[in-house]
Amino acid sequence: MNYLAYISSAVWRNNPARLRELAAANFACRLCPNEAATGARIEVHHRTYERLGSEIDGDLIALCSDCHLGVTTMLRARRYANSQIPEVGDTWVQPALPLFDEGDSV
Repeated sequence: MNYLAYISSAVWRNNPARLRELAAANFACRLCPNEAATGARIEVHHRTYERLGSEIDGDLIALCSDCHLGVTTMLRARRYANSQIPEVGDTWVQPALPLFDEGDSV
């Protein structure tokens, strides 16, 4: 399933698990005091992508846009920190190019 197409779709906007999570959170962020009633943008974050497209209760959490960005950034940083650094001979890693041509004068 294409994640971006799904998140932009009416299927996601009308997803029963998504709507139940928003209602259960009273349209407020689960991590901070921000709420839709005071103008905060409340988004729904996937705690797991295991059932993407058929989410169940517990797969999702309501967060304000600031907390959603913070959680996503932290999770990405953790994932990258745990990944192996590729070697310069790997097929998808290109050797570094010099910053300046040796013939250029500075």
